Amino acid sequence: MRQILSKEPWWAAPPQPGQDEFELEWGWLVHYSEGEPRFEFIRERPTDDEIRGRKSCRITPAPE
Repeated sequence: MRQILSKEPWWAAPPQPGQDEFELEWGWLVHYSEGEPRFEFIRERPTDDEIRGRKSCRITPAPE
């Protein structure tokens, strides 16, 4: 039986230098348990609060 192990806000493509994270195309990275673990990107935008509160897929500031 297919079960969701995790579901996190994730960008479709990494940001360009200086690009605001809210200009990105966002969706959900879903990790399923199906025999071998499997990932799927769902193109359904999370809320701004869900994007801000994400644990992974962080934008690291450029060195000055």
